[in-house]
Amino acid sequence: MGMDLARLEDGEKFTCSNGMWGIILQSAEKGGWKPCGTFKMDENENPEKNWDKNDYTTQKGQIVSETDAFEMSKALKKFIKDKKDEIDTNEFYSINQFIEWLKAEDYIGDGIDYFPGFEIY
Repeated sequence: MGMDLARLEDGEKFTCSNGMWGIILQSAEKGGWKPCGTFKMDENENPEKNWDKNDYTTQKGQIVSETDAFEMSKALKKFIKDKKDEIDTNEFYSINQFIEWLKAEDYIGDGIDYFPGFEIY
């Protein structure tokens, strides 16, 4: 079983194992990421009131915001820079893939990275 994520802007997918997703989340936290929390919409497109905002793992269609995605990227870049000599090659590769996937193309052409957020499904 793996984790399936879809970028909100264009639906581009990212998939990794559950274990690697745990490593990505832990690495982001070690790099200074403070989770903003996820949210989930109900069938009427309203935020679910009883949703556990700390849930980044159950694959129930929860959303990770633009801000959270941006902060994850910053923290993961810091983690890789600080721990580059200690990270397993596969972990390094997967984290880098995730960092690159987090940002959407610069459609405006202003040179600024755009982080649309993503859905965990």
